[in-house]
Amino acid sequence: MKFLKQFFLITLCFFYTVCNYSQTPNKKAHPLLDVLIVAEKQYNITFTYADKTVENFEIIPYSTALNLKEAISYLKNATKLNFTFLTSNNILINSKTAGIKICGNLFDVNSQIFIDNAHVAVLNTNVSTVSNAKGYFELPEIDGNDIVEISHISYATVYLNSTDFIKKNKCLIIPLTQKVEQLNEVILTNYLTSGITVKTNNTINLNTEKFGILPGLIEPDVLHKIQSIPGISSVNETISTINIRGGTNDQNLLIWDGIKMYHSGHFFGLISAFNPYLIEDVTIIKNGTSSQYNDGVSGTVDMKSINDIKEKPFGGAGFNLLSVDAYGQVPISKKVAIQFSGRRSVTDLFSTPTFEQYFNRIFQDSKISTQLNINNTDVKTASNFNFYDYNLKFLYNINKQHKFRFNLLKVENNLDYNETLKNETLNESKTSTLQQKNLAFGAKLSSKWGKKFKTLLNIYYTKYNIKASNYTLLTEQRLLQNNEVLETGVKLNTYYQPTKNIKILTGYHFYELGISNAEDVNLPLYIRILKSVIRNHSLYSELNYISTNNKTFINSGFRLNYIEKFGVFIPEPRIQALHKVNSNLSLKFAGEFKSQNATQVIDLQEDFLGVEKNRWILADNESIPIIKSKQASIGINYKKNSFFIDIEGFYKYVNGITTANQGFQNQNQFIKTSGSYTVNGIEFLINKKTEAFSTWLGYTFNNNNYNFSELTPANFPNNLDIKHSISMGNTYTYKKLDIAIGLLWRTGKPLTTPLSDNSISFDGVSNYINYNKPNSNRLPNYFRVDFSSTYKFKLSKTINGMTGVSILNILNNKNILNRYYKINAENSISAVNNNSIGLTPNFTFRISF
Repeated sequence: MKFLKQFFLITLCFFYTVCNYSQTPNKKAHPLLDVLIVAEKQYNITFTYADKTVENFEIIPYSTALNLKEAISYLKNATKLNFTFLTSNNILINSKTAGIKICGNLFDVNSQIFIDNAHVAVLNTNVSTVSNAKGYFELPEIDGNDIVEISHISYATVYLNSTDFIKKNKCLIIPLTQKVEQLNEVILTNYLTSGITVKTNNTINLNTEKFGILPGLIEPDVLHKIQSIPGISSVNETISTINIRGGTNDQNLLIWDGIKMYHSGHFFGLISAFNPYLIEDVTIIKNGTSSQYNDGVSGTVDMKSINDIKEKPFGGAGFNLLSVDAYGQVPISKKVAIQFSGRRSVTDLFSTPTFEQYFNRIFQDSKISTQLNINNTDVKTASNFNFYDYNLKFLYNINKQHKFRFNLLKVENNLDYNETLKNETLNESKTSTLQQKNLAFGAKLSSKWGKKFKTLLNIYYTKYNIKASNYTLLTEQRLLQNNEVLETGVKLNTYYQPTKNIKILTGYHFYELGISNAEDVNLPLYIRILKSVIRNHSLYSELNYISTNNKTFINSGFRLNYIEKFGVFIPEPRIQALHKVNSNLSLKFAGEFKSQNATQVIDLQEDFLGVEKNRWILADNESIPIIKSKQASIGINYKKNSFFIDIEGFYKYVNGITTANQGFQNQNQFIKTSGSYTVNGIEFLINKKTEAFSTWLGYTFNNNNYNFSELTPANFPNNLDIKHSISMGNTYTYKKLDIAIGLLWRTGKPLTTPLSDNSISFDGVSNYINYNKPNSNRLPNYFRVDFSSTYKFKLSKTINGMTGVSILNILNNKNILNRYYKINAENSISAVNNNSIGLTPNFTFRISF
């Protein structure tokens, strides 16, 4: 028995010795850097340090049986260095210095208001304080390399090294930025190029200040840039005819600072009418539209200008080969600022290669481009064209809870066209004119009524007017045409967030829309004036849900429109949902019902000098129905590292269109009837990015068909049925130099051709063309390559410079955008082609401060 006790005691001592020896670290010293590398792998952490901080240390490695906290404590004692947890798995290493006393003042970077009740703490210590009503704080003596954490419920957390205070040798003035609540709702940033973000609510956001370069563009023209997005294009190469998923341009809702716009382009559609340098944010929606938006059965483009008062004045100016512009914001006080922008063309002062190409593109097949030659006498023609726009914005922060904004926008295009015939017996001169104007102003009051409830009140007025005077050279005939759109409205949004996961939007929108059309012919005397008014009331509500694990996002809304004139209610349910299967893959679904009361029609192709043929009209709920749409889409997003794939299939049905607003130039041109179109398709994009490169390939398939029950045949391809469209692009950034090149290929648009036999008939009054089935042929395929490059530089400490060059259609391809047929003087058929823009260079120089 005694032997067994001795044996047990000896065995116990042996195991204790072995275990104790196994826990004893290797007593041979190792470089600290090697020890840190082992620790990073063992605990799945990252150390942040300067090489010189750790390079001269050698220590005996810690025991591998220690947990992370014990290992860090061991390293602290062994090295006398500071080990500070920045996050749970990121640890900062720095040297200890003598203690110092620090202080600072906190303020809101946007409102310039002091921030009180901010928590200021020294990490891994018990030292902390809070800022007072003037944003001031101070801390007692702390180690010179400690990390100071500044946190607030409404602001992003800031980390500062105490040495930052030492360098200034005084209290720091520390700006804080309000938290962006929707960071967890972003799928991808820098989509295609910098400044474009894909979000979980099925929208694409553009930040103009951060815009990167895109092929063919050296200015951040919003309505040109969105055409790089799959599903958005312009068959006619103009920003005034943007087509979203096979819809016409008048089916797009265009909003500027809460005001609906009925006009979008300078140079009759080749340049955006909105100065891009004060536009801060742009939201593009193809489907799953928020219930707060009315109209726009095809898509929505919502533009917002800079809305914050900056501490210091800022601005810029520049020129290109078409116009000069300037913009800026001047703070009057901490609460008041004035914002402005202005742009004017130089086309009436001197001609440039850019202007000549734009002029040839937009005025072809119009009265302006027709060279008259009467009885072999000389007819001289001259044109004078100019455009301008300006914007004023008044910003007033009433207090922390209430902000007031007032906007004014003026846009104008002017064209004078003179024809002169002079010989021995005649001396005639006539000037035709075309004016296009847009005036808009609005006021907004945003209010916060607590942490969970806020409101936005928007009152606006918008007026669009186009008028033309058309004189015939050798007669006294004169034609006056005028189209005016006037809308006034008030809109109230309320936002309530009962929980962290749920946000509720409710609102009311009332608008009165009046549209008038007038024609006045003196020989023979004919005067027509048509005016109609619609008043629309809308109630809407929307629930936004985000799951606790940030994997499921749902926006579900409902809008109810009531049109007084017709006494009809139009319900519009809408939904958008996204679910993250894992960190790489997301599934998305969207659907919506929408309607609109106004549309554009073409009475005659020669209207408004043949330049701007479209005129706005209101629905009468009979011959001109209210346009209604139904749309659904489903798709996936796949993102891994710098690789992104977006695939989406969609179906859209639009009812209430008329033959007059589809621009027919065949046997259906003068038939007045209504119908529908159905489009289904697939959009695909693959985008690969590196630090210097962004490369993408986009593909869109559309199957777009009309249905007009009173036409024969009733079903045929849509005028905008572009079956296949492929875009490729690449951007490269090297320091301050940006280069972009891209190509676009698409199938030609549908075409109606005359019969090969018996192509012309006589009806007893005039000849007319006999056509094949509508849109049974196609134009040649479209192909274009664009290039652009910009270089940024410093002119001084406060003034930045930028210069750039672009070339549109660098290969000078002769693309045919449209073709129609007419009977000529020889009683035969001539084909008239509308061609794309040719090789077009442009140059810009800008400064900003």
